[in-house]
Formats: sequence, C-alpha cells, structure tokens
Amino acid sequence: MHELTPDEVAARLRARPRVARPGRGEVPAAVLIPLLRRESEAHVVLTRRPPGMRHHAGQYAFPGGRSDPDDLDAVHTALREMREEVGIDPELVRVLGLLDDHVTSTGFVVTPVVGWIPGGLVYRPSAGEVDEVVELPLSAFRAPVRAQTLAAAGHRRIVLPFDVQGHRVWGATAAMLRELVSRLDGAR
Repeated sequence: MHELTPDEVAARLRARPRVARPGRGEVPAAVLIPLLRRESEAHVVLTRRPPGMRHHAGQYAFPGGRSDPDDLDAVHTALREMREEVGIDPELVRVLGLLDDHVTSTGFVVTPVVGWIPGGLVYRPSAGEVDEVVELPLSAFRAPVRAQTLAAAGHRRIVLPFDVQGHRVWGATAAMLRELVSRLDGAR
C-alpha cells in the first residue's frame, strides 16, 4: 500500500462494479473508510466504540451509522456520521468510491464509502460514540489472524480478525477492510 495516491485508489475501485444488496428488512446505513497518507504509506482511520454502547461496545469500526430520512444517499450519510463522530468537516473528504454493501448480523445493510482525508487533522471524538481514534497502516490488513468461530444468539459464524499494533479488528469492519485491500491489490 506504499505510495498509493487518491487517484490510484479511485481507479482501482472503479475497475470492478460494486454489489448493491437490496434490503430485506435491514436498516440502511453507511460508513466512511477514511484513508490518508502518513510516512509515505496509506493508513486507515478507525474508531473504537465506548464499552457501554448497546451495540458493538469496545469494537473498532469506521465512522458511520444508520441513514437518516434527510440524507440524500449513502455518501451523505457517511460524511455526516464522520463529522458527528470524529469532527471532520465533509469538505475535507475526497470521496473515491464505494465498496460492496455488507449485511450485518445486527440487521443493517451497510454501504462502505471510501474517502481520502488530509494527514495531520485533529480528531474531535464524540464522547458518547467514540472512545478512541486510531490511524493504522492499510498494508497490515492483508493477512488476518487465524479464523475463529463465534456463537451468539444460537448462531455460529466464522470471523477472520486482524491484530494490528495491539488493536483487534473483526466483524463487518474486518470484512470491509479485506474487500478494500483485495480490490486495491487485485487491480495491479
């Protein structure tokens, strides 16, 4: 992921049409996958949810959430949520493309929006939604640790987590990162 430019990322995302999943009762949502350049390498911005949250407590995620009736589209939702959760002005985000929709076990159909932000921004995390903001090298998301099986609510599922610099990233966030890295690597 060294030396990737925003133009290269956008071109690689356009190289394959995305898969939009029509909802079957799931709640529409969107996340922003913020990328930036740090020390000549592409990094991704993640948030850690506070431990007391009802859903996804303590997990790493992208800024995002459910679509509001006033949102124009998934991009609007993702940019609004980025501002609300980490204080980044949507004007500073260059939208590069969309990944495939992801249906979550918690009843959402999530549209991942990939965007580029300037390095060196000061994050202003929302106290009720974000415990920590981290910037991690995108290249670290090429190889997950070994697969694990989770059992919850009578269902078993296999997860492929990543352990990066002491941060365990799993679930829908890890799946979106696997897709992003695969699309960036596969278009070379």
